[in-house]
Amino acid sequence: MITTDWQPEARLLRQVDRAAEDCRARVSRELGALVREHYRQIEEQPGNEYRKMLETSAKMTLAGRACAETTGYPFDARRQRLCALYGGCCFLADSFLDDFGESATREYLDRFERLLTTGWFDIRNERERLFYVIAARIFAERDLLDPMLRQAIFSLFLAQKRDTALRLNAPTFRALGRTRQLALLRQCARERGGHTITVLTRLVAPELPLRWQHLLYHAGALFQYIDDHGDCYADRRSRRITYMEQVAAPRQVLSRLFSDTLRRLREGLPDSAGRDLLCVFLFKYFVTRIQKHETERNQGGLSWAVYE
Repeated sequence: MITTDWQPEARLLRQVDRAAEDCRARVSRELGALVREHYRQIEEQPGNEYRKMLETSAKMTLAGRACAETTGYPFDARRQRLCALYGGCCFLADSFLDDFGESATREYLDRFERLLTTGWFDIRNERERLFYVIAARIFAERDLLDPMLRQAIFSLFLAQKRDTALRLNAPTFRALGRTRQLALLRQCARERGGHTITVLTRLVAPELPLRWQHLLYHAGALFQYIDDHGDCYADRRSRRITYMEQVAAPRQVLSRLFSDTLRRLREGLPDSAGRDLLCVFLFKYFVTRIQKHETERNQGGLSWAVYE
């Protein structure tokens, strides 16, 4: 039995379920057309990779809707398209970092830094073509000269680079004291999740007041902590080091982070349907990822778990 300090009403849970299904349908249409044109093979990849990409994009779309509606922006067709594209871009970028070995990881970081600094990206295969097409469509929809959006994108890249460096330089990291290790891992998780949602909010709500942006940053950090806890056993198999995998009492730590973040959001964000959507989504994601962690701990192997 999983209990939290805040429990959403059944009415809100049903609303989020309906919103999640709507997001899945929208991202399937948006990304499906691009996949069929540029990288149909992803549908045939083992491990439900295409479905995982759609789920990542649907999660991003639901979070984007919550962020837009929290600040009074309509979640129109353009914002829906931006969220779907951004989710697909994040999924592919993470796969380049995690799924093809250390040399590929280092090469991707160098090449993506070149993309950010020069605008140039050499396309070598259809997977990279899909990534570049999605990124180009995002860039076509939003003014990347907007200072906060540019800073958020580059900050996200630097957070990914620092996080990856912990894995690629594991002996150096292991030589640090325990307190310093945990501080670095917590900072990396916070920055990965926080900058991810900052980019998202700047895509869909470019005039978001700063007094709300930092609260959404904390929501993004919580997403990352929840994700890392749910993926703990997969991360161990791939030798990926995370804060939630290293901390002594992960469920208790995650529960405290969840309660603290939900309190901040409910006290600091304006009372709105968007705020409720964000909080209920975080609640459902928290519960299902804890269940995923427990399932894998008890049964072994990798279970497929999403946030419905």
